[in-house]
Amino acid sequence: MKRSSEEARPTFSITTLGCKLNQYESECIRQVLVGKDWEFRSFGENADYYIINTCTVTGKTDSRCRNAIRRARKAAPDSTIIVTGCYAETQAGSLKKMVETDLVIGNEGKDSIVGIIEKLAGRDIPGQPSEGLGCYDIAEFHGHSRAFIKIQEGCDASCTYCIIPRARGRSRSVPFERVLGQVKKLEENGIDEIVLTGIHIGRYGKDINNGPTLDGLLESILAETRSLRIRLSSIEVNEVTEGLLRLISGTDRMAPHLHIPLQSGDDFILDAMNRPYDTAFFRKRIEAVRELSGGIGIGTDIITGFPGEDDASFRRTFEFARSLPLTYFHVFSFSRRPGTPAETMDGQVDPDTRKSRSRKLIRLGKSKKREFMKSRTGSREIAVIQGKARRYSRFSTALTGSYCEVSVDCPSTLNGKLVPVDITHYSRGRLYGRLGS
Repeated sequence: MKRSSEEARPTFSITTLGCKLNQYESECIRQVLVGKDWEFRSFGENADYYIINTCTVTGKTDSRCRNAIRRARKAAPDSTIIVTGCYAETQAGSLKKMVETDLVIGNEGKDSIVGIIEKLAGRDIPGQPSEGLGCYDIAEFHGHSRAFIKIQEGCDASCTYCIIPRARGRSRSVPFERVLGQVKKLEENGIDEIVLTGIHIGRYGKDINNGPTLDGLLESILAETRSLRIRLSSIEVNEVTEGLLRLISGTDRMAPHLHIPLQSGDDFILDAMNRPYDTAFFRKRIEAVRELSGGIGIGTDIITGFPGEDDASFRRTFEFARSLPLTYFHVFSFSRRPGTPAETMDGQVDPDTRKSRSRKLIRLGKSKKREFMKSRTGSREIAVIQGKARRYSRFSTALTGSYCEVSVDCPSTLNGKLVPVDITHYSRGRLYGRLGS
């Protein structure tokens, strides 16, 4: 029920912490509310309702979530603050104790948030249930040059350090027709690059009878769309199939970039983590990826200080990571997640040691990234323009297929567009280039 023209529209704000899947779900909420005549406001502005979409992958992210809640209350003292997401799913009790929090809704209830807010605002129509987000497709991606698309939810793995299966539930695939329709809509609306995301995207289709696997989904998207580029979010090494590698090498519409988590380069630690591979298998698959092209970007995640990781174990991880053709690292210190097996394992590593090891791997990752970026000078890459690099800079940032940022001088009309970029030089940690003809 819309308000009369004399009535001010209700206002809301959303802030999102964590993964691309969270960002996609926040965008769904935002677009549904805007479509119901709500006014969207940036985080930090006064708004009637604040939605905090949380993450709980580490203790540090928990702290960031709590800080975001406090900032929202400071920005809008009289607002209704609603906390949702993974932290809300796993630690609702702690969040309810925060004086700044009005309502906690876990991931299981996230689809109902729009209806709940409409009811709180007195805008619901009696007898007419509000639609959930489960059937909603986004038409744009506010504030982003690329669009993230949810293809899968949940995880059936049982990594001993990870709380996400508890936060997100079992693996479920988004129906094929819905994914394809969403992709087509975004392309029609001018999106040039999409990122297929989920918790465990390599499991796509495994829960659908006679449905396509991830490879089949990608083939259909390529066949049913004209020119947009497809990028994958994180994928497990044992799910990097020969079919996927053929697709990446066979078309320039697949971004030459894969993010493949390692977590540890020590077989004993991998076993304790309950990871489904050893270092020999990981090396073989990474080398197969690199054989596609010397210019392919290969990122990874590494956890330091997992229980039982002694100095020798860490040295093996460090040397293993150094020996691989990886182009960047995301490094995390082990964080004890409530209710996970690793929380109570013997051999807990002290925080200072975890941090020290993280710093060493971060330095190694920066070195590898620097060398890879330098290797791209003189090349031409197709890149998506992401907007101004800095507020007062004349340069915009272009993201290449291989996941390198390049500073280019170009008009704002190209924001969000795929363009050829000739990479000219590397200076002080940045690549520079010019638009290709």
